[in-house]
Amino acid sequence: MVALDSLAPKVGAVAALLLAGVVFVPAIVISAPGSGVAQYYAAGPIGVSVVGVLALIDVVVFLAGDQERSDPVTLAGFAVVAGIAMLLFSVLWAISIDTTLLFSFPAEYAWIEDHRWLVVTGTAVVTAAAGGFARGVMD
Repeated sequence: MVALDSLAPKVGAVAALLLAGVVFVPAIVISAPGSGVAQYYAAGPIGVSVVGVLALIDVVVFLAGDQERSDPVTLAGFAVVAGIAMLLFSVLWAISIDTTLLFSFPAEYAWIEDHRWLVVTGTAVVTAAAGGFARGVMD
């Protein structure tokens, strides 16, 4: 049986990397001029880019914790704090997006309507993995 302190950082690293990818997909894929991508990312008090950046940092944190390159307890604590921050930032951003902006994208980008909830779900997975990592190293 695989121990939680061994599995959680691996799951967390993969989830955080996928989350960063999901966060930045609209910026990479939507190239129509005047499409509102910048306003989409800046919605809410702080926008969503911070979630993508924290997710990339968490990839390093999870991998360092998995390979025991630094104190696992400290890394797990950082992963939990970053996960909670990402979750709160993503929920705040998701509920702050103006629906007029959300539905103003061209029809081929209709998936953008669900994108915000994928980001929130991804942050929840990363946060759960961070919690599992913390629980595993504290046992």
